[in-house]
Amino acid sequence: MNFSLSAINKSIKILLFFLFVINTAAALWTPIFSVYIIGHIVGATLATVGLMGLFYSVVRSVLQIPIAKHLDAQVGEKDDFKVIFTGIFIAMICSFALLYVVQIWQLGLVQLLWGFADACTMAAYYSIFSHHIDKKSAAFEWSLYSVGGITVSMSIGGLIGGFVAQYYGFPIIFIAAGCMNIFALILLGILYPQMKMMRK
Repeated sequence: MNFSLSAINKSIKILLFFLFVINTAAALWTPIFSVYIIGHIVGATLATVGLMGLFYSVVRSVLQIPIAKHLDAQVGEKDDFKVIFTGIFIAMICSFALLYVVQIWQLGLVQLLWGFADACTMAAYYSIFSHHIDKKSAAFEWSLYSVGGITVSMSIGGLIGGFVAQYYGFPIIFIAAGCMNIFALILLGILYPQMKMMRK
């Protein structure tokens, strides 16, 4: 049984690394976000934590499918690139914005923006990944997406984030997440020449 990555095309390798980076960035703070909310947001309660999760989930759920349908209707991957770039750029802004959030309404606004950012990012990501996947190793590459891009990245991010928050505080985590999103934007720039701008 061959598990070599050499047969995977360059675009998929970049996309897998990109997913690893953005999910690790998010996992730095998401598992312990409730602790941050209770400890740093004026007047926040456990109910506030649930409400913030609702804001994020509703926006992402409502917008991701229409965005995906729009991308499916486009001829090339130019729109995919614009949408995924927009998503990561907004996520970067949200990461840094958390450094200044002190009121519940401010946190709610960040969560709404984050829901929109992730809706854009994942709708476009699924589109691009599907276009570039190697048909003869589709199951293997989707498994790498699931294991490396999601499970491993979120485990590593959560572990690092927990230790860093305990010893250095939340601001370092938010800065690190924002910087990792900047790096993800650079990866998109590297991916751009590989994209199929005139696919059928």
